Amino acid sequence: MERALTEPIPEAKFPEGFTLKNIDNEADAAAWAEMFNQTFIDHWNHQDITVEFVKNKLNNSKYQPELSLVAVAPDGTFAALCDCQIHSENNELKGRKDGIINMLGTRRGFRKQGLGRGILLSGLKLLKVEGMETAMLYVDADNLSGATRLYESVGFERVNTQIAYVKEVSSIIDN
Repeated sequence: MERALTEPIPEAKFPEGFTLKNIDNEADAAAWAEMFNQTFIDHWNHQDITVEFVKNKLNNSKYQPELSLVAVAPDGTFAALCDCQIHSENNELKGRKDGIINMLGTRRGFRKQGLGRGILLSGLKLLKVEGMETAMLYVDADNLSGATRLYESVGFERVNTQIAYVKEVSSIIDN
């Protein structure tokens, strides 16, 4: 899906007491991993991530902490995430200014409060401030959480469809 960032972006709204922060240090790695795992546990092909995985992400030279947002609940729980990326090399090769919503999700127990929409709009504004003209993302069209409806409600349009086929393979070993 794609959305032009040259079009107006609505103001982000969050429930009272929620704050936004960037993830840029290892101290937040455990909370981020827990949030990720709880957010995507019911998604197709989900696999839990570890604290070490998050620390490696944070220490990767290509990681852009200024583009990684978390909505924090009043009690300090990481409730929603929006991880954006800009691939400068790809943009230069294509002569484009594309930003990517790499990951967006709201943790179980915090859904249906407007956090996903709020953090998505915040991510779009970050990409626009960075000079991007288009935001892109990939979404499972059969997502049970209604992600496609959310994206369409803020101006994203479908530009490409892919179908994934999976076949479970088992082996029988004779003894």
